[in-house]
Amino acid sequence: MALNIAHSEFPEQQGGLMICGYEWGGGDEEAQGGSEPHMDEAAICTFANKDLRYGPAALRWPYDRRIRKWFEIWGHPLNRDYPGDFEKSIVQTNWCNSQNPRMDGDYTALRAPTQSNNFLNHVKHFAPRLLLLMGSRLIDALQHPPTLEGFESIAGRCTSPPQIVQKPSTLRRFKIGFQAFERCDVVCLPHPSSSHGLSDDYIALFNEEIGQRLADYRLARTPTGA
Repeated sequence: MALNIAHSEFPEQQGGLMICGYEWGGGDEEAQGGSEPHMDEAAICTFANKDLRYGPAALRWPYDRRIRKWFEIWGHPLNRDYPGDFEKSIVQTNWCNSQNPRMDGDYTALRAPTQSNNFLNHVKHFAPRLLLLMGSRLIDALQHPPTLEGFESIAGRCTSPPQIVQKPSTLRRFKIGFQAFERCDVVCLPHPSSSHGLSDDYIALFNEEIGQRLADYRLARTPTGA
């Protein structure tokens, strides 16, 4: 299977942490798989230091930059200079293998067999223990019966149905989704770079829920939580 990822593949990604967005963005700032003058396809890189492959512009991609900030907010900053097991265990992919900014508002594509199979094939390949869905529509797409059946065949039966949480705040409020399976926890977040009015301070209100899941994930992988 040709992997739909924009960084190196590491053994640590087996049973790892998967970041999954809608599809690859367009434009110079978020050409996640696109080439740049400084692109070095042979460069070994993690999600956190894709600049080694794509050049300094990768550090400015809004989607990546926001996610790196969220990991820091949740108490699990990503080490760009000396990536360890935790950083190497993170795999970034997208539900769809297409490239289109904001999907043009057509989220029905998420249920198309071609695209749901793209997602499920990556889940099957990596068997993540923790799945961070980056886009509020993705947790609904996961419940689509054929997709859910395929996901449960890999991650085990659903042990906790989707729970949608919205915290009280003076900031613009977004809904965060949580779901649990026998072998995978799922968190569904607003899209990091295209959710109008999304504040990092609002995401920080979910520190306890998401930070604890990250801590549990790290502890389950190694005794030291590396």
